[in-house]
This record gives sequence, structure tokens and C-alpha cells, in this order.
Amino acid sequence: MKFIADMMLGRLARWLRLYGYDTRYGVEDDDEIISIAKKEGRIILTRDFELVKKARKLGIDAIYVESNSIEEQMAQLMKAGIKFGELFPEGARCPKCNGIIVKVKKEEVKGKVPEKIYRMYDEFYVCTNCGQIYWPGRQWEEMLKMDRKFKANKP
Repeated sequence: MKFIADMMLGRLARWLRLYGYDTRYGVEDDDEIISIAKKEGRIILTRDFELVKKARKLGIDAIYVESNSIEEQMAQLMKAGIKFGELFPEGARCPKCNGIIVKVKKEEVKGKVPEKIYRMYDEFYVCTNCGQIYWPGRQWEEMLKMDRKFKANKP
């Protein structure tokens, strides 16, 4: 399952990527969103009901995202049947660029992360597209808390 999220859903796009969903984001023009969705077999996610109607007339799957709240957005997608398994890092995509994240040996990030981080952690992941490096630090713990909150909120 692949998505394209409109410009109003950047936070949702990042979370979908963390759950491993190939999610395009950053396209501003509605016609271009429709064209990409059709060409690449993506489901459109939008807060624009007119875009949903236009897409559906063309036979393209589209979901009208009802809320601005990330918790409510995730609950709506779960209710629609979208599955959210393990969160980051195994199988995740980069929240910044949508590239695939892979585990790397600690030695591969030496000199690329602060020395303190290198000493503190043994587990590192890198985006194969943009090179962003991830490790199980404070932000990781915050993401796991949000994951539990999303799943507890499940409809």
C-alpha cells in the first residue's frame, strides 16, 4: 500500500513512513497529486474534500482525512483498515525523504555522529537515500510513546 499526502498532512506522512509505508509528500498541485497517484498506484490522503471527489471520479482511491489531530488521523486510518505494525526502525522509511532505512554496523557511523552518541549507543540505522543516521535515543523513546498512544486510541 502506497500513499501520497497533500501539503496539509506532513506530520501524518512522516508517521506513515516510520511505519514503513511508501508515502510521497511535498507535491502542491492537485492535478499533479492525482497524476502521481494514478501512475504509481497510490492512495491520496487529503484534507481537501474537492480533491477526494475529483480523484474518485477518475477511479483513484482517496481518503478524506477528517481531523487536524495526528491521534485522530491515525485512528481514522486504522478504522479504514490500514495496519500499523512495529514502529521504526526495521522496515521503516526515512521520515525526511521516504528512503529505506537499514541497520548498519556501529563502525560505519564513526565520525558521522557526535562522539558522545557513538559511545552511548551500539545500534544505528541509515537512510539509503539521504544518509540520515538514526539511533535509539530520546526522540526514539518519544516516538514509541506516541506509537503506544495511537494503538491505545484504536477504534
